[in-house]
Amino acid sequence: MDILTTSNINSLVNTTIQSQYSSRVSPLLTKKSKFSDLSTTWGTLKSNLNSLKSLLSDLKDVNAGGSFTAKTVSLSDEDYFSASANSDALKSSYDIRVEQLAKYDRVMSDTVPSETQSSLSAGTYSFQVSSGESDETISVEVTGTETNDELMEIIADAINDSISEGVVASVFSPENGQSKISLVASETGEDNAITIKDVTGSLLESVGLNFTSRTIISDDGTGGYSNSLSGLNAVLDFNGITVERSSNTIDDLINDVTLTLKSAMEEGVPTINMIVKNNIEAFKSDIEDFITKFNESYQFLKNNYYSDEDGSRGIFVGNATALGMMQSFSDIAYQKVEGIESNEFQYLSEIGIEFDPTSGLSIDDDDLLEEALDGSPDQVAALFNSENGIANKLYDLVDSYVKTDGVITNLIESYDSSVSYLADRITYKEEQIDKYAEVLRNQYQQMQLQLSSLYEMQNYFSSVGTF
Repeated sequence: MDILTTSNINSLVNTTIQSQYSSRVSPLLTKKSKFSDLSTTWGTLKSNLNSLKSLLSDLKDVNAGGSFTAKTVSLSDEDYFSASANSDALKSSYDIRVEQLAKYDRVMSDTVPSETQSSLSAGTYSFQVSSGESDETISVEVTGTETNDELMEIIADAINDSISEGVVASVFSPENGQSKISLVASETGEDNAITIKDVTGSLLESVGLNFTSRTIISDDGTGGYSNSLSGLNAVLDFNGITVERSSNTIDDLINDVTLTLKSAMEEGVPTINMIVKNNIEAFKSDIEDFITKFNESYQFLKNNYYSDEDGSRGIFVGNATALGMMQSFSDIAYQKVEGIESNEFQYLSEIGIEFDPTSGLSIDDDDLLEEALDGSPDQVAALFNSENGIANKLYDLVDSYVKTDGVITNLIESYDSSVSYLADRITYKEEQIDKYAEVLRNQYQQMQLQLSSLYEMQNYFSSVGTF
């Protein structure tokens, strides 16, 4: 008669909850899990496709040409200059010697006692400083009580305030108690040579900085220039011809090639041979990246469409969207590129790239690919970036799936909406089951109380009858 004990009531209620949960909630959980898995899987595919789309955007750019038109430079010795070439550079070979680097022009005053008072009287003095496109006449006020060092500081400050983009001035002490003012051009080369002279008065002359000719500085403290005019430009022996430039970065000697000089070459150092050529490494790198990104998406589709080796069904099995995308990837990889002349590359296979329905794209003939990239880079580029090229067609295909209102985007939104709806339904069902369980528990507890009263009455009458 202990069927309605508290433990039995809990057991009855729990059994009912489990039965209700199994019939009303579990099917919804199964659907929710499936839709959630589909959303996640399509989301992973979308991420792969977006990565492929980004690469295709570069490959299909006819104006930029991608790396298919890139050039590289090789040097027989990289110690003396470096070089780079853009895509328009012509393939060629050059012999170059760096005879002299371009230098910043520098002029310094005589060395004078720092604390000696200047012989200038109070007044306004003006002087002219020029370098390159900078040419300024500068005026300063002096009190007539300045020391040589103070006067140099006044000159330096005035120059730096007026012509700082062309010349930088500073005062230093070569030895204790001595002062010297130095002017340095902001740009290298003879075109930026410094000229400095008094215009009104003898301010510069008073500190030994007024030069009517290009005097070279000496070790005895006499001021002057660090280099002759001929020593300021970079000097090259270029294919047997002497050329000069004002900068160590030279971009106007060879069309679309930039040289950056590092060091002058000593006599006896072999002439450097520079070769401008197609950048096959960059070509191959882009193609290998394309193959990798293509296969990431294609193999992901395939692996999720067909059954695994253990017989597990792929989540895309029977999905027309996934099947159609796989077929489109195959078609683009196999098909002839229309609009290209018959004597040029029209198929990926013609440049050593094969398509296997099982694994995707691969470089089947590395030598054939390198030969095509080196000998006919424009044809390889057209295979990808012409109007009907592989990169263009594949980009349009991928974009139709991943754009804001694309097929995959809409699928994911639909699955996420279903997951959200089912989550609400599951919550509602669970609340219903909890309420029903509470009602059932109360009913069992009422029956338990009633049965307890009957037991008490039975015991009472039994005791009376016995008496």
